[in-house]
Amino acid sequence: GSLVNLEQLFLAGNELSGTVPDSFGSLVNLELLEIFYNNLNGTIPDSLGSLVNLERLNLSSNNLKGTIPASIGSLVNLGVLWLGGNSLTGKLPSELGEIKSL
Repeated sequence: GSLVNLEQLFLAGNELSGTVPDSFGSLVNLELLEIFYNNLNGTIPDSLGSLVNLERLNLSSNNLKGTIPASIGSLVNLGVLWLGGNSLTGKLPSELGEIKSL
């Protein structure tokens, strides 16, 4: 089924494994995405930059690697961004500086 009207997805502390699905980028009405304290691995998908209504993103305390995608800078409504407790590398994308609410 389609979850396009979903506004909040809270999956913290469930020992989820695997990667953050690219398909989360199609949840265009999502305002809150919290999937911290799991065992997610891989990278943060660029598709999350499509979540223009997102206000809170918490991917902390997983096993994510790689860089923070520049597409996160498209999240103009983002007020909270938690990514700690992962193995992310590289510099913060300059695009994050464009988010006035962050």
